[in-house]
Amino acid sequence: MRKGVVALAVVVVLVGAAVAAVPVLERHAAAEIKRQIEQGGGATVDEVSVGLFERKIKLLNLKSRAAAEVSVGRWEASGLAWPLSELLRGRVPLAGWRWGDPLQARRIELEAVSVVDRAAGSSASMDFLGVDDLSLARYDAAYDGVFPFAALTARALAALRVRRLEQRNARLTIPGSSETLSLGSVVVEGYDRGFMASIVMAGLGGGPKDAPASFSIVDVTLGGFDLGRVFTAISSPNWYPGGPTGRIHLDKASATGFGGDLLKRYGVTLAGASLETSRESDKVSHSRLRIEGFVLAPPLRGLEGMSLRLALQSMGLKEIKADFDCAGTENRGRGELMLDRCALVGPGLGEVELTGRIVNADPVFWSAIDEGDTMMLADSSAALGSARLVVADRTLLERSLRAVATFSSQPVAVVRANWAREVRRYQPAGVLISQAMTQLLETVARFVEVGGTLTIDAKPEPPLGFDRLLSLTSPGADLVSVLGLSAVLSK
Repeated sequence: MRKGVVALAVVVVLVGAAVAAVPVLERHAAAEIKRQIEQGGGATVDEVSVGLFERKIKLLNLKSRAAAEVSVGRWEASGLAWPLSELLRGRVPLAGWRWGDPLQARRIELEAVSVVDRAAGSSASMDFLGVDDLSLARYDAAYDGVFPFAALTARALAALRVRRLEQRNARLTIPGSSETLSLGSVVVEGYDRGFMASIVMAGLGGGPKDAPASFSIVDVTLGGFDLGRVFTAISSPNWYPGGPTGRIHLDKASATGFGGDLLKRYGVTLAGASLETSRESDKVSHSRLRIEGFVLAPPLRGLEGMSLRLALQSMGLKEIKADFDCAGTENRGRGELMLDRCALVGPGLGEVELTGRIVNADPVFWSAIDEGDTMMLADSSAALGSARLVVADRTLLERSLRAVATFSSQPVAVVRANWAREVRRYQPAGVLISQAMTQLLETVARFVEVGGTLTIDAKPEPPLGFDRLLSLTSPGADLVSVLGLSAVLSK
């Protein structure tokens, strides 16, 4: 009995000593972390604190000058999956900003963040970033290219998983320009190595630095957003700003609340825009883009607004309304890329509709599309199979003629005759003016004279390959024969 009491007392004493030693260990770990961060002179930090039981680290006023100039007012991580022995030695995740280190944390918060990448000519900042359930796998940090910060950031993002991310008041300077983007808030759910299950953004805007926003969007929602190919491209030592970055995949998107100085100046309003992509299989997908509720109603102020208002008044209009609807199909099994229907509709004015089909799309073609490298298309067997342009006039042609007649002080009939004559006499430089070309121009001229619906078809036989496109610019090119052009006018 007495031995048990003694043993219990010893345990209590040892536990008490261990608990009492924790603050000492935490202060030692914090001091060692600060020393490690500032070792070499590449980074500084004003204050470091460590919570061993919570596996928590907090850094205040952290600054680094490694691949880019980075400043963080507060960096705090809790629930770190990091060996205790490493913490006691002062080695922590991101200490000294060592690229390639893995990291797991239950919660990470950053405040007052600023990043300047002088090599790429860009900068970014944000007021707050909160991340839940972060898991960063180890990745290759060896890089001998010109843009290390961009490449290593892309590699880190390609190795990252996050359950939820929230960001507030972010600002970005576009590389090589004075244009800036701003974002009031963004919430990302289900980030997995470049793929995001959903993104909700608010307060998006952009324009010249220190000037009113040229454009703004109140709400943007994205679903199934995949930047994996982009990160792979930027990770390469051969990548450069403006170079191919790969295809961005997006299942659905919507945006509402368009505004900004540029739209206001011209009196433009827009109800919303949306994009949807559905998949039948791994080889067949359908996409549809819609822009709805476009209205041009120029204000009676400013040079641009007044000029547009006078132009519309000469056409007998106070405003112009339009909607855009474009649908396409990608069928890799059949080697086809189709523009099913792309239509611009102005109620009471007219309609413009475009369809087309690319055939013989081979793996080289799809690689060019996926990787965003149009130079590869010259090595592809893909070709233009067909295309159709339909222009249905309601009142737009007559209103346009009336406007020109008003400003030129000529009768409408004279303006119409002049337009038709110019179409008939049209002779583009270096193009063969064959009898077929003359007939096509005659049909277009008749459309100017009487209106109706003009249909222009392109049906090249054989299909026109991308490797033959340059031949269309050679002297004496027979565009009508090569493209298989024909025109029909109907009421």
